[in-house]
Amino acid sequence: MPEPTTLLLTGATGFLGTRVAGELDARGLAWRPLRARLHQISAADLDGVTTIVHCAALNPGPGRRDDDFFEVNAEGTRRLVAACEASGVRRFVHVSSMGVKSASAYGRSKLAAEDSVRRSRLEWLILRPAQVIGPNDDLRRIFEKMQRRIVWSLLASGRTRLHIVYVGDCARAIVDAALSARARETLNIIGPEYSEVEYFRAVRKVAGSKLLFVPKPWFRLRRRQLPPDARAAVGLRTPGVADWPLAATPLETALRESYQALVQVRGGEAKAAG
Repeated sequence: MPEPTTLLLTGATGFLGTRVAGELDARGLAWRPLRARLHQISAADLDGVTTIVHCAALNPGPGRRDDDFFEVNAEGTRRLVAACEASGVRRFVHVSSMGVKSASAYGRSKLAAEDSVRRSRLEWLILRPAQVIGPNDDLRRIFEKMQRRIVWSLLASGRTRLHIVYVGDCARAIVDAALSARARETLNIIGPEYSEVEYFRAVRKVAGSKLLFVPKPWFRLRRRQLPPDARAAVGLRTPGVADWPLAATPLETALRESYQALVQVRGGEAKAAG
């Protein structure tokens, strides 16, 4: 008889979820994806499951309404938590976002989802990734712009700190956390901080571009007008929230791996079109 599947992954087909799925496979772990939508989940979907890794979420994008974020992120998580409590699931690893600090509908919906998890009877762990970078449409557009432009504008002098994490590192951290004994904690998943100019210099090098970086004068003026406490508050970190210990991939390596993956995808699309 095969070993029962005890880990259920939501959002297994998403940008981050596919990497988490790959990490679970690489470690030879028994798992299965949640195939039902969050509002249609039943006891049968949770049969034999002891651990949930909840990656499913509605992320910001064109045409998204505020109500959509709350329906999927907040209400969907609340329903999933309730189903887990009723089905005997023991451990719930919720992948949230450092963006909960934002006053946007997305940030507020993710914070509401966290509240549902914290109020549960489950052995919960909340993970807040920073901005996840990797071979997605956002980075593809940046590489393409880098290769087309002559000048690239930076906020102020380019010293603004960026809070990012490479998607592969993030996926490994999520699986490590799911397998750990840590519980009832909220933790950031974040790589080393880079300044804006350091980040885009690395992107420029990987893209083979020679564009010139220049500051945005209007932002420099606005920054001078901000009070000191507002300047200090810029960023995604929340006081009192610790970081998950992360073995981070060097920035240039992460960008080069992402660039190569995007080139392969583009090459595959070109062959399919031909």
